[in-house]
Amino acid sequence: MLRRVQLMRPFIYSAVLLTLFSMTSLLAQVRKGQWTPGVDNSERGYASIAYWTYRDDGVEIAGGRITLDYGRPAWRAQWADEAAFDQLTKGRIWRLGKDMWTNLDTQLALTVAGKKVDPGYYYLGARRSPGGDWSLVLVDPEAVRGGYIDAWAFVPRPDEVPILMEIPLKHSQSAETASQLNMTLELPKHGQGVKDEGRLTIHWGPHLLQADFKISVPPPGFYKER
Repeated sequence: MLRRVQLMRPFIYSAVLLTLFSMTSLLAQVRKGQWTPGVDNSERGYASIAYWTYRDDGVEIAGGRITLDYGRPAWRAQWADEAAFDQLTKGRIWRLGKDMWTNLDTQLALTVAGKKVDPGYYYLGARRSPGGDWSLVLVDPEAVRGGYIDAWAFVPRPDEVPILMEIPLKHSQSAETASQLNMTLELPKHGQGVKDEGRLTIHWGPHLLQADFKISVPPPGFYKER
């Protein structure tokens, strides 16, 4: 048995060296500028607020929609340690999601935490200052599309991502731990007759990030003015 183990060692070493050589060769190919394709079919999260009404002739028409589309990274138990989470996030921009960009598509003008967001399409990220304050980062897709800049660039190359706007987020701790990132758009006062005051909530692990917003909703009879 000892003899057999001794004979197997060269084969094991050779296999390890071959694996390392293959990885090195692959990295060398990537560094030479050859595209390395990646396929992602993972389920993404979705949140939306929409308005609709009926014309005088009974035809249903839309009055605008706000939509969030995002990847859902899993929460890891080791991040429950406050020091570990601080090291991961403080002084950095998080890409706020998983894989491709997190997207905000709004047909309606918004005022989020006192800042105006015009109707349009935005990429999103989240920044945490060295002091621990959080903010929502908006990026103009046209500003990064020409350079093929992916959301991954937020972490290793943040200077390459031009920030269009930052909006402050309120941080708090939740009694429940979200196993995956969850983003919601709500109308907290909907039942009280107020339909244009919303709230964005980002829940990841025990952390809650929130911002209230005002929605510029067109009057129900706007179609009569067209």
